[in-house]
Amino acid sequence: MRLTAVFIFITHLALAQFTYVLHQQVPVIIDQDTLTMPWAGGLNTAQFNTIDLDFDGDDDLALFDRMANRVITFLNVDGRYVPAPEYEAFFPAEIEGFMILRDFDCDGRKDLFTKDVQGIKVFKNIIEPGQPPAWQLLTFYTGFPGPRSPVLLTKGFSGKINLQLQADDMPALVDVDGDGDLDIMNIKFVGNSTIEFHKNFSMERYGTCDSLDFERITQTWGGVEECECDVFAYNNEPCSTGGRQKHAGGKSLLVLDVDNDGDMDVLFSEAECTRIYKFTNVGNNEAPLITSAETFPANMPVNILLYPIPYLEDVDFDGVKDLIATPGIYAREYLNTNLKHSTWFYKNTGTNEQPQFTFQRQDFLQHDMIDVGDNSVPAFFDADADGDLDMFIGTFVNGLRASIYYYENVGTRTEPVFKFITDDLLGLSFHNFTNIKPQFADMNGDAKTDLVFTASNQFGVNTNLYYIANTNAAGLNFSGQQVQSLNFPINSSENILVTDVNNDFLPDLLVGRLNGSVEYWQNTGTSSSPNFTLFNSTYLGLGPSILRQNISMAVADLNADGKFDLVLGDQNGRLTIIADFKNQEDAASGTTNILFNPLSATFTNQNLGGRVWPTVANLFNTTKPAIVVGNTLGGLHLLQHDESQALPDAPQISLYPNPVILENTAILNISVDRPAFAYIVGITGQQIGQPMPLQGNQVYQFRVDGLSAGIYIMHFYINGKYFARRFIIQ
Repeated sequence: MRLTAVFIFITHLALAQFTYVLHQQVPVIIDQDTLTMPWAGGLNTAQFNTIDLDFDGDDDLALFDRMANRVITFLNVDGRYVPAPEYEAFFPAEIEGFMILRDFDCDGRKDLFTKDVQGIKVFKNIIEPGQPPAWQLLTFYTGFPGPRSPVLLTKGFSGKINLQLQADDMPALVDVDGDGDLDIMNIKFVGNSTIEFHKNFSMERYGTCDSLDFERITQTWGGVEECECDVFAYNNEPCSTGGRQKHAGGKSLLVLDVDNDGDMDVLFSEAECTRIYKFTNVGNNEAPLITSAETFPANMPVNILLYPIPYLEDVDFDGVKDLIATPGIYAREYLNTNLKHSTWFYKNTGTNEQPQFTFQRQDFLQHDMIDVGDNSVPAFFDADADGDLDMFIGTFVNGLRASIYYYENVGTRTEPVFKFITDDLLGLSFHNFTNIKPQFADMNGDAKTDLVFTASNQFGVNTNLYYIANTNAAGLNFSGQQVQSLNFPINSSENILVTDVNNDFLPDLLVGRLNGSVEYWQNTGTSSSPNFTLFNSTYLGLGPSILRQNISMAVADLNADGKFDLVLGDQNGRLTIIADFKNQEDAASGTTNILFNPLSATFTNQNLGGRVWPTVANLFNTTKPAIVVGNTLGGLHLLQHDESQALPDAPQISLYPNPVILENTAILNISVDRPAFAYIVGITGQQIGQPMPLQGNQVYQFRVDGLSAGIYIMHFYINGKYFARRFIIQ
């Protein structure tokens, strides 16, 4: 006979709050290399800046990734980068579009410039020794009585105006004229795509470089105009009739003296192109002249789909500024955009005065971390039945199609070590899916855990819920099994969690919709033939909201109180935890400040990478499980509970009720505080049913109405040892 097991998460441990630290120490091995920062969270469109974060005199690294709207920080520790996410919380919340760090007031501390809907905001760096970064928003005198401007101003044709940019522009902030203060160059906001030069008159008017007093000197710097990709007009001539003559799409400028002739040249790119172009200034700073454009660098030109933006920073600690190029996009536009290799690094093998950029790699920093491109969706299961959890990561695309990455845990249940095995589990890429989001659940009622996932077709539509049946009670075996659709269509960006919401031992669905609502679809079918009916369109009061979209979810007992908790992730990269969610009226009681920041000694609600997908896994065999978070940047973060304790040597096993009275109930509840295999034997020693894998800190409910009254033994195999418990059926 077959015993059907349905489980809910229950523990018998003390209540604790939801408090976590970002854990960086779990090793991850790819080929023969152990990644130096596997849990750093991935990169897609990183904007590079160096800055001394810890005031130790060495330049650290502060990145801003447009696709996640997230600052990402690394410390320089003995000439290598170490993730330092604790510094991210101290950057202004107003950062969007771009983050450029420049020391405009010559005090030795880099200040911050960022995009605003009205132009450019400026934050003065006011960090003090021994303190975390601190910033002061600057305002500017408009020339009239009344409020000061919150954005940077420049003198135009008729007085002071906002220095306005397109949403995806990247201006150049550099001392163009060599007088010691910071000037600005950008592409004209409306009209033709010509270069504007805004001169800073701080030195001329005040004798110091500590002011931002701009005047627009020209809108046609160098006489060059961009017409379309690889097409430019020179000598102030208009674009040809077939060219584009307006500022459509973002433009990027990096201004530097490439050829060491004493005047400024320009590296240019635009949002619809894949190349960076060098404009060599054949005039001088007072009378610049551009007469040609060539792809750059000449020995191996940047070729990024789309919109490569160049940055000039010393990123290899040799005192010479290198060239880094990354895409300037806000979201994926093409399937073949390679976001796993989106950080092109050219080492400067020359000098700062006469740079020579030599290509090194396309995945700078990314090769040191888990980075599967974008939309990394993690899931964990003991695939090889060795008693520890293995790791799976769904992707948006791997090449042109989605797949699932598989990492085997070659460590132990207390000290995991993940080794990369394949980037195409079960050959799922041959199904022409995109945007695979995996999880594990029993979808056909056979008491075996199946692979469940949502996926879209290659055009990003027709997204549905699928599963592949597992034929093994322990571990995973998909031999001979086909992908089966559950006929539950959703939008490609929406999320589904399979979980038992109403405690009827059937898999229900929670659906995070595009409009921000969460729907509860109750299984009105059976365990072997599920049928889902909409029961609540605003579950826990989570209705439509412009403040959130496409909520992702995970369910587990996080605080060891024996009750289900619900983890919500949103498009802002932040997590909310709702304790005992099945007994809550709404989500108002949710906890958001869960991550400990050692610099402020407080718990914060941190952006973990734009859109995020949480899952729960007891990776350390402790009383409270970890949360692993995937994100739009293609990486992972590992959140370890900071109050969790190691499990005791002797396993805690519980069977109840005992005896089981068939007239009252047909359910035997079984719980164990660590992973185990269990099976029932009769009083004569005959095994009944197949061994069942049990995860720790859960209650498994066995239906025993198919058994006769009598005495039975439940055998447990735990970490190489056998344990037994007797129970009675009456």
